[in-house]
Formats: sequence, structure tokens, C-alpha cells
Amino acid sequence: MPAFVYLLLPILFWSGNYVLGRMTVSTGIDPYTISFLRWSLACLILLPFAYKKLYQERHIIRQYWPLLILFGWLGICNYNLFLYIGLTSTTVTNAVLLNSIMPVMILITARILLGNTTNWRQNTGIIISTMGAIIIVSRGSLDTFSHLSISKGDLWILTAAVSWAIYSVMIIRRPKDMSLIGFFTCTALIGTCIQAPLFLLFGETALSELTHANWGSIIYMGIFASIGAFLCWNIGIQKLGAATAGHFIHLLPVFSISLSVIFLGERLFSFHYVGILLIFTGIFVATVLNNKKPQSTTN
Repeated sequence: MPAFVYLLLPILFWSGNYVLGRMTVSTGIDPYTISFLRWSLACLILLPFAYKKLYQERHIIRQYWPLLILFGWLGICNYNLFLYIGLTSTTVTNAVLLNSIMPVMILITARILLGNTTNWRQNTGIIISTMGAIIIVSRGSLDTFSHLSISKGDLWILTAAVSWAIYSVMIIRRPKDMSLIGFFTCTALIGTCIQAPLFLLFGETALSELTHANWGSIIYMGIFASIGAFLCWNIGIQKLGAATAGHFIHLLPVFSISLSVIFLGERLFSFHYVGILLIFTGIFVATVLNNKKPQSTTN
């Protein structure tokens, strides 16, 4: 299989997660049930392959357990649960566009948490992308802010994005001696355990109420959007490098919006186009343009 396919598949899997998440919550299934069942299934599939690694690396887990809990809380519990909560009251289009400012949000988070400095190009990109996000959240009207009529779903999506940005910045502190499959399985188990009491307290859907379509969506989320995307993404990074992989992330809105238009009948409005233009311009300035070094001229 061509190397680039390993990076395209996760984007397609994650795009499907947005659309199926929206379809599932729209049938009345609460987000706590969806997220908990998704990751419970993923853990059940992972454990037979990873339990030996977890046992071999138990001393690393004991040593770094506070950090592993943080990763499980931010990356597995918060991000996914907040995403599904957001999808109960916002569109896939809004959700994926607000998530697309992630590269810029990671720059801001790295500056706050790690003291990383940003140059004028990155700061310009941050401002432009933020303006795009504001236009989408406000539906292109400042009256939205004056009347405090911002969609709660959009705010949940932004909170999920913040959680993932912190996770992405802190991942540099991941235990170096811990295998990738061991780390992923451990944080997945921790994140699922954190979700368990939330599921018991706030989950309103009885398992008997889930239809075949609901179970199909949850199985897809557990296998493809969780495990399949993780494995393919890491293989793709090994084959083509992290810098190339980062550019493939920008295809997520394209795939997700296309699927939402086809399967959910969602529409793009003028403020979406303006927001898209500003967000991707900001990302281009802050990442791609910033990484281009000026070439020296020769006579």
C-alpha cells in the first residue's frame, strides 16, 4: 500500500467519527454512553495484544502514573466526550472547522505551558485563525455576542480543542522507555476508567435502547476511529515523517464537510466560507510559511 494512504485513512476514519457522532446523538443517544462504549470496546480489542507490554512496563507505569492519568484524562476522556457533547447542539461543519484551528491553538498552548516563543509570522497566523473561529462561532454576526446567543455546542467543541492542544504539547513528556502500544493502551484504559463514573451518573441511554445502527456506529468508532486511525497514523509518520503528516490534518475539514453534506444534508453559508479562508490562511502563515527559510541569493 502506498505510504500516503496510511495518512489518508486516519483522516477518513476521523471524519466518519464526526458524522456518525452527530447521527448517533441526533437519535437521542447521550454522549456519555457513546464515548464510554467506544473506548470500552477499543480497550477490549487492545488488551489481548498489549497486556504483555503493560506487564513488562509496569515499573514505568508506577513511576509516571500522574502523567499517564493526565494524558488519559485530556486525550481520551475530555477530548472525545466534549466532542460528542458538542455535536448534540452544533453541526459537523462547525465542529470540524473549529477543530481545524488546532495547529494554531497548539502554538499558543506551547507558549503558555512550555515558554516556547512565537515569531511575528506565527503571531499573525494566530490572529488570523482566531478571527476565522470567531466568525464561525458568531455565525458572522456580532449580535451573537451582544445577545449571548453563542451555541453551547461550539463552546464544547472549543473546550475539546483546548484539551487536545494541551495533550499535544505535553506529549513531549511521554515516558521515553514506554512502547507506543503500551502507552496508547494504558492511557485508553485510564481515560475509560475516568469516564465510567460519568457514564453511570449522567448516561441516560439503556443498552437495550441501542439500535443495530447505533451499535454499528459505536463499533466503527471503537475499531476504525480509535485503533485503526492510531495505527495507520503512526505507520504513516514513520514512512513519510511528522512534517508531511501534519499537512494531511488539513484534509480533515474537507473530508468531514463533504460527508456531512452527503449524509446529513448540512449546508455551507457565507460565514463558513469566510471562516474557512481565515482559518486556513492563519494556519498557512503560522506553520507552512513560517517553516520556509529564506534562500540565500547567489551571483
